[in-house]
Amino acid sequence: MSLSLLHNFIKSCKQLKIAVVGETIVDEFIQVVYEGQSMKSFCPVFRDTLSPVIRQEGGAMAIYNHIKNFTGHVDFFSNPKDTIIKTRFIDAHDGKKHIEWNKFDTRNYPDISIDCAKYDAVILADFGHGLSEHIQINDGFYLMCQTNSNNFGFNRLSKWKSFAKKGVCVDLREASLQINKRIDTCTDEDAFQIFNYELNTAGLYITLGASGSLYTDGEKVYRYPCFKTNIVDTIGAGDTFFAFSVLADALNLPVEQRLYIASLAASLSTTWLCNEFSVTPQSLLEHANQYL
Repeated sequence: MSLSLLHNFIKSCKQLKIAVVGETIVDEFIQVVYEGQSMKSFCPVFRDTLSPVIRQEGGAMAIYNHIKNFTGHVDFFSNPKDTIIKTRFIDAHDGKKHIEWNKFDTRNYPDISIDCAKYDAVILADFGHGLSEHIQINDGFYLMCQTNSNNFGFNRLSKWKSFAKKGVCVDLREASLQINKRIDTCTDEDAFQIFNYELNTAGLYITLGASGSLYTDGEKVYRYPCFKTNIVDTIGAGDTFFAFSVLADALNLPVEQRLYIASLAASLSTTWLCNEFSVTPQSLLEHANQYL
């Protein structure tokens, strides 16, 4: 894909009216030093480095932050800030996560009503922390249901099967859970099986990590390789892929261009820690220029 096509994508996005719906997650990072195991209990001991706590806007807010840099109008519907906080204690030397501590306060979730007909695209990012129970929505949205340690095996795409969707995005583990089958390498037959199992969607994107990504409409499978980059952190890359696949889909771009744009943006987001930054038109163009 040439830079001129990417410029046209960026220009066209400005005319889109988008809604982003889903849980806002506050990601915290606290740097610690591992000091061994307690002599009196089977408990690891860490020393606080007294470095400033890093706080980032994650979950659906991260998707919104990407989208707002490209579109002329975007509405955001979510839970109150600081009701979902994920605190990660990371090693001061290599950034490895030692432990994660989560806070979920679901008592004050708002009731949300969305009419998809009012938007060019409605993005529903379900992270499985209970907000979906407060959402009223009609057919025609784009969906992702994230699997994490808190909802493993329970936050499946099938929960939204009664709604007709424009697109669905999953990673390989989420796809495996959807059809109760371990998938190591996603064949075309696997992709068709996932597409036809309680998705009720016009299109399906599957991110495959180092193997790239694919799209299927139930009749044909399109594949795209991943961009090789110096990876800092892959957290948030799937959300970035989802956001940009929706933008490209809403513009009715050819499938190859949709996969290219979404993969390019996702690879850019792996070059920083979690959701430290959001993708901008300028950063996306600069990143694309490396591969021409």
